[in-house]
Amino acid sequence: MKQNLYNTILKGQIVMVIALLFTACESVLFIELEESDKLIVVNGAITDSTGVAIQVSRTRHILDNAPVLPLDAARVRLYQGGALREELAYMENAWFVAEGFKPSVGETYTIEVENAGYPTVTASCEIPEPVQILKVDTATVSIDFDDQYYWGYSDRFLQFDLTLEDPAGEENFYLLYAEADRSWTEWRDTTVQVVDSLWYNNQWNYFPKDSTYTIYDIHRRTESPFINSTDIVVEASTSHGVLFSDQLIDGKTYSFRGEFYEHQLTAADSAIVDFRLMSISESYYKYLKSRQSHYNTKENYLAVPVIVYSNVEDGTGFFGGYSTDEYTITTFIPEFQDHWYY
Repeated sequence: MKQNLYNTILKGQIVMVIALLFTACESVLFIELEESDKLIVVNGAITDSTGVAIQVSRTRHILDNAPVLPLDAARVRLYQGGALREELAYMENAWFVAEGFKPSVGETYTIEVENAGYPTVTASCEIPEPVQILKVDTATVSIDFDDQYYWGYSDRFLQFDLTLEDPAGEENFYLLYAEADRSWTEWRDTTVQVVDSLWYNNQWNYFPKDSTYTIYDIHRRTESPFINSTDIVVEASTSHGVLFSDQLIDGKTYSFRGEFYEHQLTAADSAIVDFRLMSISESYYKYLKSRQSHYNTKENYLAVPVIVYSNVEDGTGFFGGYSTDEYTITTFIPEFQDHWYY
């Protein structure tokens, strides 16, 4: 009797557990997320070599998949040292521009954006003095793989040492990137048979005339090769380039080491590589560094969320400044090497 009662109770518990499991699997959790106040978003960096272009839009709900929402009716003003210099005009895709005005190095600029229904926002930045690239030395490096998976395979790199002289006694922030012009000329020597004529002996006489015309096509190809670097000063590798500060090299002449995969520079003629050392404002530096940290951790659910830096008051986004020094080299890495086409 007791055994039957025990079996009955046990079966009842098992049925209850199974029922709870099925119920848990079918339950739906609804979370209501309140929409915060809409804010103006300002994104842009200014330099002394071009006109001014700033993107102005507004924030959106976290679940909103809409593209950038431009504020085309906004009033965007640029101040230099407190004095109004330009009122930017709306173009398209949320961009406001002042093509005829070029900022000056060493000056501080403030952007002000007004739009009905939003708090007025402001952001300030300076354009730092450019830091010169003293020289660039290059070498070809080959790494051979002899393990069971990559036996007989090798990677080739164009290694470079870029030397700069950091100004002493001041904070400097750098963004280094490169642009490779891999355009090539395709020559075509064509012999054209031209039929000529001559009036002779009261009749037209026709005969072929050989003429050789040199014909060529120019194929334009420009891209930004990715810089690989394990240099001690590197703080982040972003889609814009390699980011670092002078925290470890203040006032020193320093050679930064990096490399490109050779296949990024192969060319039929030659590759012209422009190294561009950007001296960037602190706001630009903090924005790029925090944004890259955000990208690196956003897929890791155990990581601490990273808040992207913003220097826009009463809004969000960033406003930065920069100046650039360039150093150009010409290299020839043929497209056909060791019986392999790149």
